[in-house]
Amino acid sequence: MNSLDRKIIDSVAETFGEVYERESDAIFRFCLLRTSDREVALDFTQDTFMRFWNSLLLEKDIKNHRTFLFTIARNVVIDWYRKKKSFSLESLMENAAEGRSSFNLAALDNVETNAEADFLIRKIRELPEPYSNAVYLRCVEELKPREISEILGESANVISVRISRGLEQLRTLLHLENVHTRTAKT
Repeated sequence: MNSLDRKIIDSVAETFGEVYERESDAIFRFCLLRTSDREVALDFTQDTFMRFWNSLLLEKDIKNHRTFLFTIARNVVIDWYRKKKSFSLESLMENAAEGRSSFNLAALDNVETNAEADFLIRKIRELPEPYSNAVYLRCVEELKPREISEILGESANVISVRISRGLEQLRTLLHLENVHTRTAKT
């Protein structure tokens, strides 16, 4: 191996390490919420980063590492559901567990807040597709509508509308849950 090859590999390894450190938890959560299986999510996270590594080695022009990783992870999950054939693409999207409204899961560190986050994630699972993907990526992963549009293959305007409508539906779900809880207590 010549010194130029070594420099390229060192540069790729450094970039990969930084991106992995920064994004691996988010990619794992994304896969876990879509599959509801921890082991599968770990495998998908590994597969996503292996594909990312190969893309870096091939010197692909990656403008936004985060967007690129989410696109890979989304494709890995879709491929898995297609291979299972017991689920349609619609059921993949319906069962996709999507985010919360305005807090970062990585910052959650007390039990009560984690319980609230779990509750909100369950409620967002109830959102119809296409809102759940947009809400998850915007609110949990804190991606911009432009980045989400690249991942989902829609315009940024469409994504903004989906986020807005999804959050409105989430508020309705939370209100109904609150009314149901209060009624059950009386």
